[in-house]
Amino acid sequence: MPPDSDAFAVVAVEEHASLPTAGDGDLWPSAWADDDALYAACGDGLGFADGDWSDILVNRIDGTPATGLSGERLSSGRDVAPVWTDPSRFNSKPTGMVAVDGNGDGRDELYLAVQDLRHGATPDTFNTAPAAGIVRSDDYGRTWHHGAGPMFTGEMTTLMFLDLGRSSSGAKVLRDLVPPDAEDPAGFVYAYGLDHNWRTSYSGVVPDPEDLYLARVRVDAIQDRASWRFFAGLDGGAPLWSAALAERVPVLTDTRRTGTGEPVVTGPKPVPGSVLAQGGVVYNAPLRRFLYTSWTEFTFEFYEAPTPWGPWRRILTHDFGPFPWRGPLAAEARHGGYATTVPSKFISADGREAWVQSNWFVGASTYGGSSYGFSLRRLRLEPMPAPGSPPHPVAGGSNLAALPQAQPFATACRSGQLGVLVDGRSDRAEDSWNGVVKEREHWGVAWPFPVVTDAVEYTTGPFDNGSGWFVEPPQVEVRDGAGWRVVDGTTIEPAYPCSAAATGRRTFTFRFPAQVTTGIRIAGRAGGWGGYTSIAELVVRAAGTADGTTASADRGSITA
Repeated sequence: MPPDSDAFAVVAVEEHASLPTAGDGDLWPSAWADDDALYAACGDGLGFADGDWSDILVNRIDGTPATGLSGERLSSGRDVAPVWTDPSRFNSKPTGMVAVDGNGDGRDELYLAVQDLRHGATPDTFNTAPAAGIVRSDDYGRTWHHGAGPMFTGEMTTLMFLDLGRSSSGAKVLRDLVPPDAEDPAGFVYAYGLDHNWRTSYSGVVPDPEDLYLARVRVDAIQDRASWRFFAGLDGGAPLWSAALAERVPVLTDTRRTGTGEPVVTGPKPVPGSVLAQGGVVYNAPLRRFLYTSWTEFTFEFYEAPTPWGPWRRILTHDFGPFPWRGPLAAEARHGGYATTVPSKFISADGREAWVQSNWFVGASTYGGSSYGFSLRRLRLEPMPAPGSPPHPVAGGSNLAALPQAQPFATACRSGQLGVLVDGRSDRAEDSWNGVVKEREHWGVAWPFPVVTDAVEYTTGPFDNGSGWFVEPPQVEVRDGAGWRVVDGTTIEPAYPCSAAATGRRTFTFRFPAQVTTGIRIAGRAGGWGGYTSIAELVVRAAGTADGTTASADRGSITA
């Protein structure tokens, strides 16, 4: 299991798709080309048109989230890619796209990775992807060219090209990551691969993906399988590349499984699965970080790394809870999605705001609406402050959770209304129910700068005789770099009863020696048959004087 990252102080994603488009379909791997258009391929839909349904379509998307997005359908079906396996049992699905001038004519070609995915009405539908190949367009997506057969079978059949910005121009940054005598890394395109299937194989017909692999190929030989080289480890920090697929090693291994927990009483049966799936890998140039956005049935799973080959570390697990979700037109919309990508074209100039593209089909209601189309939601990325950064200046006793930059977070949040924690009101509350019994859960607040605090006030949710409390007095934890530590010397007033008596919008004040940190949370195991805790408000009091400093603050080993 990869470690947690200390690269970011805040990572937060919206609870639902907030920017829909007229595009119909799913997956939507994309590439930002030299003509400033975003090209994106979708599966099982109409694309940006009222034409015939197809298993695979290519589209052009113009505009930005700020100015509005419009699209055009360019090509579809067998005009894009053949089905390399039995067409009666498989069809084509796009998994990755890149735009690069490989032939030196001054215009980008588009390369699209396409896999054969099981279709039909059998238990194995969508559960095995035995073959993949790459098709090429020399006229910005209108016509496509392919080889006689697949390039990969069994392994590396879900290919995701690394998004290095417009026309892959960001590749030049890789020159700073390898020895000066190495072959110019900017002369290659890079692709990540999963074996066997694009996500968990729910029928068990093939192994679930737990390893992410990396390959590269010269920009002028992308469709030549013999030219591909696979990451085979490091030599003194420099990547090794091998022509032998058998010599590859994963850049990321994550063996975590979702859906293994004990279901709560009346809860839905958990859905088991692995956490690596078809998403996307993008270079956030302003923040100089590579981001891999993955997902599971009910969560987003995001990772970051300083180089394409790692080390990859976890930055976010966001739990959307079990179905039924609420579509983007609902009053309090909340839903996850799949095939999570972050188009480089929509990353802000400072890198701190991006947009996640993902799709949701199963369980979408007509009233609540669907995000089964090119749809976006905001992603907030705030870097960890530099070591030695001064604490944020606020008056002692101020509520640090009410600062505009504060970000509430939780292990799980039933309705997705995290703002309830810091809205200054106690008449609305949230709880952590997500259908399973959690070993430990938390409610917290993070900041993109250090703060000094010596008290937390936790107001519980309304009276609940079934759940809503911690089975032991919750502990206060503060963030130290990538990890969390329990704050010693904490007192609770009044005494926490560890029963339904804790609910009823009661306020418990936790006092402790002053701490300098970028995040704080209360944590413990939920009690009651429902397996959740509740909260109406979380107040974090600033310690010290008006400038927010205190001579006795414990900085521990934090990086801030």
